[in-house]
This record gives sequence, C-alpha cells and structure tokens, in this order.
Amino acid sequence: MTDSPIAASLNLPAGTELAFDTLLNVCSTLNQPGTSQEMLDNLLLQARRLVKAQAGTVFLVHHDELQFVCCQNDARPDLGVAPKPYELERVALSGTSIPVNDASLAGYVAQHQEPLRIDDAYAIAVNAPYQFKPAYDEATGYRTKSLLVIPLIDRMGDSVGVLQLINKQDSDNDEIGGFTERDQQIALAVASLAAVCIRNARLRDHLRDSHLDTIMRLSTAAEFRDDDTGQHIRRVSFYCETVARNAGCGTDVSQLIIFASPMHDIGKLGIPDAILTKPGPLTREERLTMQDHTTIGGRILHGSDNDIVAMAEEIALSHHEKWDGSGYPRGLKGDAIPLTGRICAVADVFDALTCKRVYKNAFPFEEAVQIIRQGTGTHFDPDIVEAFLSATGEVEIIYEALKD
Repeated sequence: MTDSPIAASLNLPAGTELAFDTLLNVCSTLNQPGTSQEMLDNLLLQARRLVKAQAGTVFLVHHDELQFVCCQNDARPDLGVAPKPYELERVALSGTSIPVNDASLAGYVAQHQEPLRIDDAYAIAVNAPYQFKPAYDEATGYRTKSLLVIPLIDRMGDSVGVLQLINKQDSDNDEIGGFTERDQQIALAVASLAAVCIRNARLRDHLRDSHLDTIMRLSTAAEFRDDDTGQHIRRVSFYCETVARNAGCGTDVSQLIIFASPMHDIGKLGIPDAILTKPGPLTREERLTMQDHTTIGGRILHGSDNDIVAMAEEIALSHHEKWDGSGYPRGLKGDAIPLTGRICAVADVFDALTCKRVYKNAFPFEEAVQIIRQGTGTHFDPDIVEAFLSATGEVEIIYEALKD
C-alpha cells in the first residue's frame, strides 16, 4: 500500500501493511469522550484485537517509574483489573510500579525506546540485557509465553508508557504462538497514535486534578472547623463514586460526583463555631441553625453553569433529606430527592458514624454498615443502600486508606 501523507506525518513505522483506515478507526476510538482510564482500556483492547493477543497490560511513566494502569486477560478475566479512583490516591499500588531501567522488560523498553518481540519469556538468555520477572505468573498461575513490549513515545520523543501484549493466540486452534514482525509493526503503529492520545489525556487529567485540588482546598476550609484532618471530604468523595458506580450510574455521574460531593457541607462556613463545635447535644434552636448549612451551601453554589458546581448545589441542598420525607431542608420524599443527594446521604452518614467527633466516639466499621442497612426505606433509598452493601469491600479499602 502507498504510504499516506497523514500516516507519514504521524511518524508511523515504515512497512506497516495495516490498512490506514483501520488505524484511523483505532485513533477515533481512542479519542472518544471519556475518562483517561477508559481511553487506556480501549487502547489495550484495540491493540490486542489487531494482533490477537490473549492478554496485555499498559504502564504509564510517572517520574522514574512505570505505573500499572490497566490489565486485560481473556483466559483469566478475573485478572483483568483497573485501579479505582481511590486507589490512585495512594503513593503506589503494591506491586504495580516498576523502575524505568533494564531490570524488567517494560522498564527496558521505556528506557531504551525500542520494542521487544519474545517468543518464550522463560527462554530468554541469562546474558540478555533484560530479564523476564515471573512474579505475576507465580502469583496467578497464568503462563506468559510470547510477548510484544512496545514503547509509547510522544511527538516530543519522550517515553510516556509501555504497551505489553501477551500470548499470541492462533484463531484456528487456540494454541499460543509467537508474534510476527507484522504484529510488531501494527502494534508500533497503534502505539504512535496512542502516545498522542495519552499526552492529551494527561493534560486533561492535570487540568481536572487542578480543579479537584482547588475544590478540596476550598471545601476543607469549611471542614476544618469541625474536622481537624479534612479527610472527611475525601472519603465521602470516594464513597460517593463507589456507590454511584455500583448503583449503575453512568460514567458522567460517577466522575462528576467525585468533584461535586466534597462541597456538600460548604454551607458550614455560615454556622457559628459555638454550634458547630459544641461537645454536647444541641438545643432546638441550635439544631435549626445547624440545618441551615444546607440552604447556605445552596446559596453559595447557586447560579453556576458549570456542571460540577450545579451538581454540588444539588447535593448541598439534598444530602440531609430522608427517603421517608422526614429530612431537611425541604422534607422531600422518595424519588423526589435528587439521586446525587440520596447517594451522598449514605456516604456522609457512614463516614460520620465511623469518625470520632467532639460529641461522640467512632463506631466500628461493621457496626456502621449495619446502621446503614437498618436505615433502608426510612433514612435511605433502598436501591442506594443495596449498592453500598454490594461495595463494602471497596468501601473498606477507602476507609483504611484515608483514615484520620
């Protein structure tokens, strides 16, 4: 096929036999709206389909390390994982970051910016400049044989990650064979397109993270007045995302609620310290004043055409409403309560139960879960409680990772 001038401008590898319209289709897929994680999952899926790889992983360069971001495995779907938002908060996920050096296949490829095509990972010569580490196979029982390890290099010439394709699958007999030179050229072509997408996605993520950092800092200004760590808003944010995702909410809601829910108590800025930090029970008048934080928050956030702020206003006004209509400030009942408010209600109450305050001790994790369960149909939407209970494993990880 005649080289396309567009293909040449993208610096695709010479000799690629893959039809250019197929590459354009892959590029279009990678540039579809969505999160960076979805884009990377798509990258891995498209690359695997094109070269018939049974499994694969993607690593991104972060400082001097390669950080695991996604994994797919048709033979062992249980091994296909992607970090959740709360996991990305950690310094590094255990066993998922490796140095950019010659001590591993992916590290070697990122360091030297050259691909590796290996027929049998266990037959690599001992004097090779790179080595295969079998820890993953030993931990999972999966047998890695053939490998394509491809550098993701942006147009500035910098390594942004590594695409690792594992076990070439024969479509006729399902046997594992070796990747071909053509497979390598195809994977390099996809990697050239993907590196541009990754760079753009990282710029979007940086802007998103800057927004989230600003939101967290402003929300913490209110939270510090009765929570001396400010971790409450981070936990509630991740609890909300987890519950929303497990309740079947779309990506838009699940991602927006991470940004919007930290502002659920922004109205506390308008509550006197004497009430906010009172160690004993509140009087009726004090309780009514405290309840005003919902409407104060709504007024602070009102009138924005930004989706995050609009959702934050909705949450601020509705996260103390109750399913049976006995909540405040408007006494909304059932589905009249916005979905985001129903989600945040569960997350906020659970976190309040598990945290020590001047007026109470913290409940143990399991006891707090039981109290949420008991609130089904009265305080909480039964469907949201079900989503929360189905995700208690994830909730506990957040609870442990972000303890005060």
